[in-house]
Amino acid sequence: MEEAERGGWAVPLAVPELIAGGVAGGVAKCAVAPLERVKILLQTSRAEFRGSGLVGSFRTIYRTEGPFGFYRGNGASVARIVPYAALHYMAYEEYHRWIILGFPNVQQGPVLDLVAGSIAGGTAVVSTYPLDLVRTKLAYQVKGAVNLSLRESKPSEQVYKGILDCLKIIYRQNGLKGLYRGMAPSLYGIFPYSGLKFYFYEKMKTHVPEEHRRDIIPKLACGSVAGLLGQTITYPLDVVRRQMQVQALSSSNLVKGKETFGSLAMIEKHQGWKQLFSGLSINYLKVVPSAALGLTVYDSMRDWLNVPSREQVPVVVPVLSEDGSDAAPVYSS
Repeated sequence: MEEAERGGWAVPLAVPELIAGGVAGGVAKCAVAPLERVKILLQTSRAEFRGSGLVGSFRTIYRTEGPFGFYRGNGASVARIVPYAALHYMAYEEYHRWIILGFPNVQQGPVLDLVAGSIAGGTAVVSTYPLDLVRTKLAYQVKGAVNLSLRESKPSEQVYKGILDCLKIIYRQNGLKGLYRGMAPSLYGIFPYSGLKFYFYEKMKTHVPEEHRRDIIPKLACGSVAGLLGQTITYPLDVVRRQMQVQALSSSNLVKGKETFGSLAMIEKHQGWKQLFSGLSINYLKVVPSAALGLTVYDSMRDWLNVPSREQVPVVVPVLSEDGSDAAPVYSS
């Protein structure tokens, strides 16, 4: 594994990449937490928020829960996003290097970023999915709201008291399988989204003049647009995932017992195709600052940790001589 020098001692490149990615993910997630909360409530079609829109949803949360209501579930969100972002960035860099090492003749460019980004996204989702499930369930709860599924429409009590309580209850009721409820649409969504995000980002950078490619403004612009394009294409799968995650808390049984594409069809049939894009406008508002902050912090952390750029990291490609014996390695960058 490649190593980087830091203060006179060598550490694997994966270590500072993990740190940089985790810090970037945590900062970006906290900045957009209120929009994320509203987006989840709209995605899951909760009765109190149907037709409320962005401003109305903010008013409802503030009126019923106060300012801290905008951050309900954010603890689980940060607990998930830090390891998720760390793994995502690190895995992307590692897979990128491994593909070049395993396939020396592969052409570097956006297609390679598409493949490496897709696999990295899947790796990060599988590793951190239970925390994403907990984040959604906590964010779905509305203090003092009326749960329509309860008899006599009594004010609902909080089902979960926190992250650990939520994990314990889910595991006790549904076992390990319950902790991964809704992961299939997550994987269906993250493979194309993560890959497309890196693909569009690298593709757009090729249109930036060479002398400006290392400037932060073009990077932020390319990253924001790439995130928007990737999110729009895969957003319906995110809606399906959210509804599958909260089905036990919801009065709607549309997706109960159904798989990903069956749930997709039922939502379109009973709630209309617009529901598959519910919360997308809010997601646009979230993606731009999130991508901008994430990229800025990640780059800044990489610089502070003295992590070399991908172009500066040599990849050792073994070659054979004409008689079949090992020859001197070829370094590709």
